[in-house]
Amino acid sequence: MYAAAAAARPRAWNAIQDAYLRAIEHLDDNLVSGAANMGDLQNGKGDFFNDLLALLLEGCAEIPLYSRRLVPGFIFPTHNLDITYPGEITDVARFLVEAKALGTPKHPGNPEQGPLGRPGSADIRKRVSELAFKTIDLKAEHGRIEAMEGRRPTVNPGGNLTTWLRAASPRTYLFISARVISETDLRAVISYAGRAAQVEDGVGVFCYEPVSETTPTRYQPVTRGIPTELQLARALYRACEDLTVIVAQPTIKMPDAVVAEAINAETLDEETGA
Repeated sequence: MYAAAAAARPRAWNAIQDAYLRAIEHLDDNLVSGAANMGDLQNGKGDFFNDLLALLLEGCAEIPLYSRRLVPGFIFPTHNLDITYPGEITDVARFLVEAKALGTPKHPGNPEQGPLGRPGSADIRKRVSELAFKTIDLKAEHGRIEAMEGRRPTVNPGGNLTTWLRAASPRTYLFISARVISETDLRAVISYAGRAAQVEDGVGVFCYEPVSETTPTRYQPVTRGIPTELQLARALYRACEDLTVIVAQPTIKMPDAVVAEAINAETLDEETGA
């Protein structure tokens, strides 16, 4: 499915939504049958969703996106980012995306789950909490870099936290693909996506559900209850608009001292096994 999308160069989610669901059906068939290994279970959906988002944004903004390491935070010395722009470790990150694929059918590795499997909201609170901290850490460090370069940060992180986050760089987006199995599950996903939207510059949600209990790996999209501003297709469009503006702006270089700190921190982590 990804190879076909890469050849077609789609620019919007609606162009690949149906093909995405059919691919997820086959992946989940493999989970249920035991043909997929633990790596497929833990990373397969997330990596696939991540790669598709990058492909869509690259086609829409007509620029390459990158996976990056050594991106400095204010508290944590470095972060690894799956989708970001620009790509050089000496450039200040201006745009980044986090992708989360949630929910699995009942499978041999987790036989105690109910007949429809693990809810999409099962660990969403943890995911959103971790991402909120990362976003704050990256934006706070961007302000410190601006100060080091003699520029006054756009705003200070006092007063209303959401106002500061929306004004500070980098632009950050969260996209969620969730397999939901009940109305309660759906409401929880939407609720935590809304909380994430208080921290991120944009959040997009795509939910899908089993067609019936007798066909737990045959899916249909869910649109009920998802606010317009949280719909994945619309959030992706806003992200593309942001990215297009950022690409037209001059690249900001990180101070040599910041790059050296990040490299030294990674070396220490490797030596200590952190």
